[in-house]
Amino acid sequence: MSVANGTLSTVTSANGGLTWTATFTPKAATSDSTNLISLNNAGVSDAAGNAGSGTTVSNNYAIDILRPMASIEMSDLALRAGDTTTVTIIFSEAVNGFGNDDLSVENGTLSAVTSLDGGLTWTATFTPAADVTDASNLIVLNNAGVLDAAGNAGRGGTTSDSYAIDTLRPTATIVLADTALKAGETSLVTITFSEAVSGFTNADLSVANGTLSTVTSANGGLTWTLSVEGFYQLFIGDHHLQRSGERFHQR
Repeated sequence: MSVANGTLSTVTSANGGLTWTATFTPKAATSDSTNLISLNNAGVSDAAGNAGSGTTVSNNYAIDILRPMASIEMSDLALRAGDTTTVTIIFSEAVNGFGNDDLSVENGTLSAVTSLDGGLTWTATFTPAADVTDASNLIVLNNAGVLDAAGNAGRGGTTSDSYAIDTLRPTATIVLADTALKAGETSLVTITFSEAVSGFTNADLSVANGTLSTVTSANGGLTWTLSVEGFYQLFIGDHHLQRSGERFHQR
């Protein structure tokens, strides 16, 4: 016998050779809708020694034991405050039973996954969590939760590429060396940020009853100094600030 896409156990007969049975096991990782088992009749003889002739074939049988597999793609792998990114999950074949409960998401949330092509490609929007700084994050799919049309469940897990999140906005403190100024006096003002910033200028500051020298930084934008003359109050409008790396931030 010849067996397409599988193997047969040893044939046995329980009624003197009239009926024979065996167990068929399909070949792993196979998807084929056209298969036959063929018997060469010339290889068998009856009690009188007469050999058979020609070929006998089985009914056609279909095999689909391919498990669905997936890949996860993100349109942006470096996220900051206010960003979102599209997440695309592409399966090797259309699946059903797939939902957000099959996904684990680090430091953010996903909108509901949807498919417009019958379950082959799924998309969702990822929104990073607020006030997070983490350079290594993953979205993980539990493949066991999805089924193909034949009912084959996926196996194992699929992970996205690592994505970085920095949604922590800079904050600042202002310290004056002298808080009781007389006519003609000046005071050193030190502005210390929670992280290095760029784009910070005198235009971001307002001062009541005084004038400011130009702000400068000697440590890469973390600490800034200036002098003030005849001030009453000093304010910083951080809606003009950027982090190092040209990241804009709101107040």
